[in-house]
Amino acid sequence: MMFATRSAKSTQPAVVQAAPAWFEAIIHAAAGRDTWRLDDGRSARQAVSCLVMPQPGDRVLLVGTADGECFVLHVLARADGGRATLAVPGADALSIRQAEVDIAATRTIALRAAGDVEVTAVQGVLTLNARQLFASAAESLVHTAHTYVTQVEQFLLDARQFLRLHGEQAMITARQDAKIDAERISLG
Repeated sequence: MMFATRSAKSTQPAVVQAAPAWFEAIIHAAAGRDTWRLDDGRSARQAVSCLVMPQPGDRVLLVGTADGECFVLHVLARADGGRATLAVPGADALSIRQAEVDIAATRTIALRAAGDVEVTAVQGVLTLNARQLFASAAESLVHTAHTYVTQVEQFLLDARQFLRLHGEQAMITARQDAKIDAERISLG
């Protein structure tokens, strides 16, 4: 018994993809959100994996894709000093997930938000240490705790309209003098 064999011919054309083209360039100027104009006149988009936002004067590594797009992959060099901005193109939010995160600055750290800011230590201790600590709220400042302990050298409390101190038991002690001054004093 003989079997006839046919060669199957593909009716689809062979897809030939050009290899990515790698090159360097200098960022000339911003050309829109996440898009940059290069010193040779071309424009390139910031790749999602390029977290350091390019700025004019940066020497960058780019890739040209087979479909003609050009992406900034890495910022290779930048003049000393200045500011680096971390940004993920096309993302509306950024999360850092790690067992430990340490942010250290030799001068300042600023946290800013147009909306809410939340700092939570669910099972741990939240520690604030400073030479001076200022807290202000435009409307309300609420402290809620099971135990609240304050130790200070001097404590000044000024309420412009109403001050109320209330407790199941209240004790005021002074080593030398205790003074109550008012137009009217009601006890009991």
